[in-house]
Amino acid sequence: MDKKIPKILACDDNRSILEVVRTILTSEGYNVLTAENGEEAVSIFKKELPDLIILDVSMPGMTGLEALDKIRAFAGEKYIPVIFMTASIKIDDKLRALHGGAVDYLVKPVDHDELIARIKNFLVLKEKHDKLKKEATFDWMTGAFHKVYFLRRAEEELFKCLRNKIPLTFILMDVDNFKEINDTLGHLTGDKVIREFAARLKKMVRKTDLIGRFGGDEFMIMLSYKTATDACVVAERLKKAMKKPIVVEGSKISITFSMGIVEPKQGKEAKIEEVFKEADRALYEAKSKGGDRYVIR
Repeated sequence: MDKKIPKILACDDNRSILEVVRTILTSEGYNVLTAENGEEAVSIFKKELPDLIILDVSMPGMTGLEALDKIRAFAGEKYIPVIFMTASIKIDDKLRALHGGAVDYLVKPVDHDELIARIKNFLVLKEKHDKLKKEATFDWMTGAFHKVYFLRRAEEELFKCLRNKIPLTFILMDVDNFKEINDTLGHLTGDKVIREFAARLKKMVRKTDLIGRFGGDEFMIMLSYKTATDACVVAERLKKAMKKPIVVEGSKISITFSMGIVEPKQGKEAKIEEVFKEADRALYEAKSKGGDRYVIR
């Protein structure tokens, strides 16, 4: 697979300096975007999501620091290194740039070798940061969110939805008699079943819905703006999607699964741990009734 070419956004109201920076970056093979003011830089960032930004500190209208504030607000948890360019060598100006959120600063006129060296360093750091974040966020086997990350996101959504009286529903599920698959066919086969199970879950829900893997064969789905009644429709779709046997090395494996559905009551405070416990009780009830069904609490 070809390595991705880093995308860099350079912004300066001085066209001569901007052209010098663009030429340097282009000569090194980078994908270069340019902006001549803070407003344009923010707009381009939102559309292109570059890997690194070079930003002039002092510009008419929106300053570099003001542009950075808007960029950081839009980027959220994404790590986007920003290198400030400044004509000043005063320590107060340098500190102002660093305290404003920049990872580094350069004094104009920029030196070719120094600019490239710093860019390469921060792109390496970004690559490592993004890799670590991905490992901390996603389950490597299924691509679903890790339990801790899922619950943190779900806690935020739960607070927002209850405060604004927006429906929100959770489905906790696991495969019926999954231990028998591992015991009779082996854990490698069990892993392949889980991967296919997760893949089918993803196809059956919206991109705005969250899927978390809680360990083994246990998953939870958060359905934004959906009631328990809506969740029942989703549950039926999921059951239908799982009826087709999962093929592993020529063997057809038929599975069923059970679900616990919980819709937190509007007007009441709730913690995600309480929601999970209720969903777990509903799931246990579904299991005790023979599995291959869902129970609402």
